Amino acid sequence: MVVDNVIWGAPASGVSALERELARLRRARSAHASEQGHTVARASVLNLVVFATREVHAKRAARTIADLSQRHPSRAIVVWVDRPGSTATDRLAMHCDLPRADGREQVSCEQILVRAPGDAGARLASAVIPLLLPDLPVFLWWTDTPPFDAPHFDAMLELADRFIIDSADFARPELSLKRVREVCARGSGRYGVTDFNWTRLTPWRDLVSAFFDVPAWRPYLDSITGVRVGFTVDADGREVHPSQALLLVGWLASRLGWLAAQSLAPSEAGGMLFSMTRGDGTRIPVRVRPRFERGLEEGDLSGLRIQATRDGKLAEFVVKRAAGNAHVTTSVIIDGSLVTERVMPLSAPRVGDLLGEELTIVASDHVYEDALAALVALS
Repeated sequence: MVVDNVIWGAPASGVSALERELARLRRARSAHASEQGHTVARASVLNLVVFATREVHAKRAARTIADLSQRHPSRAIVVWVDRPGSTATDRLAMHCDLPRADGREQVSCEQILVRAPGDAGARLASAVIPLLLPDLPVFLWWTDTPPFDAPHFDAMLELADRFIIDSADFARPELSLKRVREVCARGSGRYGVTDFNWTRLTPWRDLVSAFFDVPAWRPYLDSITGVRVGFTVDADGREVHPSQALLLVGWLASRLGWLAAQSLAPSEAGGMLFSMTRGDGTRIPVRVRPRFERGLEEGDLSGLRIQATRDGKLAEFVVKRAAGNAHVTTSVIIDGSLVTERVMPLSAPRVGDLLGEELTIVASDHVYEDALAALVALS
């Protein structure tokens, strides 16, 4: 496959040639800015290494890096690797550019493409190391399901201060999230792990917490008897990505001290049915259900229903997402009667928003790790 120089910049034969080309680009950019009465600052605050095996992911990363360059100037290294067996390229190749965000030139962001054949795994880390700027943190963004058992994955992970994934695309999250938990355990004290899908859940976790911030409803938190979580699938039901729903269940379990009573079991059309146990031994059936919802992305949460019984009263705490992704309706139902209902906005962050937030954090997210541990107990 021919690399588009318009997107990726000029080719360079080796690290020294690449650094010379970057210096030339900086001089040219600075001269152009001076003619316009502006200045250009070179101000990298981090190294961002992006690993992609699909062209669409590599290009999306390039656009995202350019958009973030004003807030998070970096040296970005996009490692675009062919899938094993592909003949698109037969050697390592490098390209470099100084991408712009909406034509602005105030801050210079450096972007490097490392194009590699599918059998180049053992050489990838050694190709990236000399390109990193010293004394700056390294963020590793893996755009696909990581190859957890591949030697080159471990080698790349050794470079990272923070490891970024997006479990939204995990086809078998009940297996892959278990491996992510292992990566978290191995990286304790060396690197943090974050998941865009976990960040997407932040407003949902806030909504659930808000239910039980009300003093009259807080006692129901210890009396939950059932949980149902809906997630979105396509019209044919072929794209099934329940990782977001499972992470929400894992968060509930880890915060409330629930234990696994029954392993994850498949139910209708890609859903899952299992049970957990409260501290008093009461079983809590949990159903993760796929639903087709227009205007929502595959894998997005479509709704949540938490049932609880206390003092002979049945309470239901419901969150329903509206078509179009813009808002949710939250309601509380006691013994079949609607007690309260609110319509609230729901943010739908783009990948650039998610990445920008994660680039400000290096430490581990222990709440995320606890949610993963609760899921591992179910697998």
